[in-house]
Amino acid sequence: MTKNHRLKATASILVLSLALAACGAKNNAPGESPSTPPPTVTPSETAPEPTESASLPPTQDSGELIAKHYRELTLAGAPAPEVYEELKKSMDQVLPAQADELIRTLEQFYEQDLPKAEKSFENAKVQQALSELDWPLTEQAIAGLKDEEARTVVENAIAGGYKVETAEGMYFPVVDYGRLLTYGDQVSISMKAYLDLMARESDTPSAKDAALVISWDELASRLLASESYLVTFPDTPERQAVESSFLRYLSFYFIGLNNTPNFDYETFAILPELKTQYEQMAASHGETISGQFAKELLSILEESKGQLFVKGDKGEQKDVPAVKEFRDKLQDEALAKLPAAKNN
Repeated sequence: MTKNHRLKATASILVLSLALAACGAKNNAPGESPSTPPPTVTPSETAPEPTESASLPPTQDSGELIAKHYRELTLAGAPAPEVYEELKKSMDQVLPAQADELIRTLEQFYEQDLPKAEKSFENAKVQQALSELDWPLTEQAIAGLKDEEARTVVENAIAGGYKVETAEGMYFPVVDYGRLLTYGDQVSISMKAYLDLMARESDTPSAKDAALVISWDELASRLLASESYLVTFPDTPERQAVESSFLRYLSFYFIGLNNTPNFDYETFAILPELKTQYEQMAASHGETISGQFAKELLSILEESKGQLFVKGDKGEQKDVPAVKEFRDKLQDEALAKLPAAKNN
């Protein structure tokens, strides 16, 4: 399989999986009722009590009560391990619509809790203990931390649904979407697609220390997947988070990063592998927003003879006007090209 075909196949996974899921799992769509309604249970004196082996199936009413209880738990300031454990117990007891709400409630909880978790990791003992471990971290390595305070901080973070990341010599917690993706069969199609996007980033961050740490092919795949989500699901509450990812990937892909430029520092010309990358994007995905930008930039490069910048009289880096205009409008124009939300 050629590189071009690999890119095309990888980037199409989300759209294909969504289409298949929509055909074969309509009961998972948010807001829809299961195709076969659950049996109605009429209480009576002779009805047997529910047991672990004969529990009642989830219903809309019971799911809403569970979701309400979970919101109350998170608002009451429960510790992250308790909140995450309650999520694990609740997911099997609700329908997809309420499962989505549980995930959203957890994310809202993390918005308040993550800064506290980050603060606990700033402790010098924690930083020192983590710096002495091999990377990536394993449960066995964490359990073997000799400093009890450091071990407790890290173990509580893991139990609360976080994972440990590192950048610029520091260690810190991030939300572990890879673990949340294990509930993909219990949530709606759109939530599963969202968790997949977020898990790709939390499992393998795209950038660290102002440098790209994934391949250009993988970056292109993530860019296309985030765009596909926004086009397929323009009305979800997760839209804003995915838009942020889409714009970040778009900038990385067409502008580069400080420590991973898309041009040669000596000549200021486009790197050959990036020109090939844009050509693949334009050829295989020319109908997408990302593909349209690739075509536009390639046209500009043809006029500038491959220069993203030019040298000034003293050898300094100077803008190519058309390239600068392309960069300056990139994100705003990309947002304008996305389908508008219908439920605004």
